[in-house]
Amino acid sequence: MNALFRIPGVPVIVRIAPSATLLADTDRLVQVARWLDAVDFPAVRLLPEIPQPLIIDETNHIVTFWRYLPQDDCRTPPRAYELAGPLRQLHALPTPEFGLPRWEPIREVRERLSDSSILPPGDHAWLRDSVHELDEQLGELAYPLPHRGGVIHGDAYIGNLLRGPAGEPVMCDLDSVCRGPAEWDLTPELVACIRYRRPVADYDLLCQLYGADIRAWSGWTVLRRLRELKVLTAVLPVLDSSPGLAEQVRLRLRSLREGVEAPWTPFRMTH
Repeated sequence: MNALFRIPGVPVIVRIAPSATLLADTDRLVQVARWLDAVDFPAVRLLPEIPQPLIIDETNHIVTFWRYLPQDDCRTPPRAYELAGPLRQLHALPTPEFGLPRWEPIREVRERLSDSSILPPGDHAWLRDSVHELDEQLGELAYPLPHRGGVIHGDAYIGNLLRGPAGEPVMCDLDSVCRGPAEWDLTPELVACIRYRRPVADYDLLCQLYGADIRAWSGWTVLRRLRELKVLTAVLPVLDSSPGLAEQVRLRLRSLREGVEAPWTPFRMTH
């Protein structure tokens, strides 16, 4: 997990990756950020005057430096429909010359499950079987949007949306940018309407402004299930750090296994 620090007195965020084994990923992140800057896409910016990434040999860490966007004075937090403009712009971009990885929807979930022994055996087995079934279903999907295989953000939800100096939406967390189906970028906020009870009207407006609504496509339920499993397994490495977190994971697992649309509490509110 990356650590973020703000340097006091200057508008700079320092991001520290925990291991030099992540150098290739960080190099790609720097390439993506510089490319998005060059095409004037509304995303967080690297500090241009510093060679990046910086490798700290003594501690085996990798450091990048970013411009700080103050959010404390924002009168209104970003809303789901404000993703529409950035996503339309991103999905219209040609693939950069340096190349982007292909979308690998199942890889992270499998890795988290293989590294985790904290779940009860029955839950772990159910998740493993669910991932196998989901992988087969994903392979059979026919994506309807003409964007197929173009640039996507990969984790497009309002938690990765900031406000710029003029209040405009700015996307952050560029680690997941890859080549994949645009439908995936339209999935997180739809799942949030179901699980976190976010306003459906905001998602309706997102679809209207973007120009497509994946709810009209039967395959969206497969992407919904993928999103639910991704956010569930994301906390497995730190599951024993908080009783509230563990209880929320149990609730989510129960709702998934029983096939009910029980409301979920965001993990950040369970500590």
